[in-house]
Amino acid sequence: MNVRNGPGLNHLIIYKILIKGYPLKILEEFGNWKKITDISGINGWISNSQLSEKDFVIVVALEEFIYKFPNAKSKKIAKVKKNLILENDRCVNDWCFIKKGEIEGWILKKHLWGK
Repeated sequence: MNVRNGPGLNHLIIYKILIKGYPLKILEEFGNWKKITDISGINGWISNSQLSEKDFVIVVALEEFIYKFPNAKSKKIAKVKKNLILENDRCVNDWCFIKKGEIEGWILKKHLWGK
């Protein structure tokens, strides 16, 4: 994905995102373009055609667990480490239901960026 310094193909590419599903936060919209920010705080513009309908998040804790239910006392399904990208299905209160390959379960929202 090309990230540009303005909304439109005539604007300069400031960087490229090479990881599919890389989490971004949308700041504003202009026509077919969205102004985004990434986990590093870098802002830029991306064409709507380059964005996915799926929602992704990135783990910010050094390591954390995925749980079977949204409760820290429920069964731990997997351990995840910092910078892992996960597909986010939904969030309820302080928990998000995520997916990564065959693994799906709940993780505390405070350990994620992108929500």
